[in-house]
Amino acid sequence: MSTLWLKGIALLAMTIDHLGLVFGREGWNEIPFDSSYLRAIGRIAFPIFAFCLAQGWHRTHNRKQYFLHVTWGAVASQIPFSMAFYPPNLVVTQTTDSQIRVEGVYLLFACVAVWIYWRFVLQKRWEASLTPVAMAALLPGIRIQIHGFWMLCENTNVFYTFLMAFFCLYILDHREKFDLAQRIALCIAGPTLLMAYGLPADYGTGLLGILLILGFSTLPTKGQQALFLILWSILYYGFLVGNARSTLFCAMASMGILFYNPESKSRFRAKKLFYEYYPVHLLILGIVNIGMRNW
Repeated sequence: MSTLWLKGIALLAMTIDHLGLVFGREGWNEIPFDSSYLRAIGRIAFPIFAFCLAQGWHRTHNRKQYFLHVTWGAVASQIPFSMAFYPPNLVVTQTTDSQIRVEGVYLLFACVAVWIYWRFVLQKRWEASLTPVAMAALLPGIRIQIHGFWMLCENTNVFYTFLMAFFCLYILDHREKFDLAQRIALCIAGPTLLMAYGLPADYGTGLLGILLILGFSTLPTKGQQALFLILWSILYYGFLVGNARSTLFCAMASMGILFYNPESKSRFRAKKLFYEYYPVHLLILGIVNIGMRNW
């Protein structure tokens, strides 16, 4: 099974999940059957995306460019993510308030994030890539509500989970190169960024989404990675969420890992498929939310 097949399965499962969230009982309640089945099917998606991300981290020839693709994905997806999934947007409300506010503490978090990227990745060089990093770091601190509809909220999209995982992987890969002062700085700044951006991100509960990516990146064999996913599914959906159906579907993604063949190639190249599909389909769902509120 090629990466393209894995991503195709994950995209389909993700779309089913998101349709269940927006139109099911957690949203507009327009689905004439139990939408929890759709949400459960969607549990297949994140583990596959996490696995593909870990594979990409090791196989890419340009990790910085890979990181920037994810960063731009975070920037492009944050407004559509808020529009599509923020709970107040999924119910009829009479409020017509409009407001824009900036959480001051995120200015500090953004400075820390940009400094770490400049100091440790760019090695004190100034590049245009600092712009998307700064934008991604600032967006979670901005709240925008227009006529009662939230365009930006405190929750962050799944790309932030990926970015925090990349941050951890970079530190692990370069830990032997840091001097004492750098290690102290990272011991202070690292947990700060993980708490600020990792916890409110999609699959950020207990930073377990980040942990899954780290596990896929560090375990050497597909069998170990598949077993790790099954255990992760039991921990996340079995104990924390308490949903046996979601646990089962999440664990089923381990089959994709076992059948994955890194040498399998496809004629259709889809390196940027997820980066483009994710924000576009969220924007469509967000626009639907606006229409449903004004129906």
